[in-house]
Amino acid sequence: MITDLTDVITRFYCNDEYIFKNPSLHTEDTEWKVNKIIPFINKWVACVGKKEISILDIGGGSGQILSGVSSYITTELGLQVNKFALDLSPGMIRVQKENNPDLKKILNEDVRRTSLKKKEIDLSLMIDVLEHVPFPNAALKEVSRVSHFALLKVPLEDCILHKSLNLITGGKRKRTAINQIGHINFYNFKTLKHDIEENMGQIMYYNFTNVAQYYAECANLDAQRKAFYKVALCAYGISPVLCSHLFHDFAMFLVKCA
Repeated sequence: MITDLTDVITRFYCNDEYIFKNPSLHTEDTEWKVNKIIPFINKWVACVGKKEISILDIGGGSGQILSGVSSYITTELGLQVNKFALDLSPGMIRVQKENNPDLKKILNEDVRRTSLKKKEIDLSLMIDVLEHVPFPNAALKEVSRVSHFALLKVPLEDCILHKSLNLITGGKRKRTAINQIGHINFYNFKTLKHDIEENMGQIMYYNFTNVAQYYAECANLDAQRKAFYKVALCAYGISPVLCSHLFHDFAMFLVKCA
């Protein structure tokens, strides 16, 4: 069963089926994501002590996040950035090249088995990637091998809301997550934190994205859904961890790789 799912997911990306089903590559969320990443970048740069750095964007989709983060580091922090990108999808590689023509190296490879040298990369970005990868702990170990630091953003979909909706729909929600967007790993904060510490390294800083606020302010959502996210926003105000268990949020981690 696991082998079959691995083969299905591998074809999903290698055949560019993901791009066909998600043509926007979620670029509408780029500005919000970059704004969430920047505080982590500031904390990371304080630990680096270098004027020239290497950043690897793993499964970076359109490459706009890599472009935005690199631009911030260069413009605001005065550091030179050498860009690397890695993706299993040939189509994603082409889009990455278009949005980052100054890429130093681009790898059409599996994140679990890369050709990169040990500690070749200063910072690896895994933004909304881990949920897509078969045997994700192998990916964490490989990123730890090639990187000094890693920054992860992962959806916390192992929550009461998603479990309830999946039960009500007879498993349809989970099947849709797999078939439409390739999500095969479903985390809560505790399981995610454990896997990162066990397979990648020391967590230096973490936070929640408070995605409820983003959706509550989203112009194209109907009033009913906005009201729902306002309830989630209240839960976040009480406890971000509680909110992530009840509703849906993302966790972000800055990790010093072992």
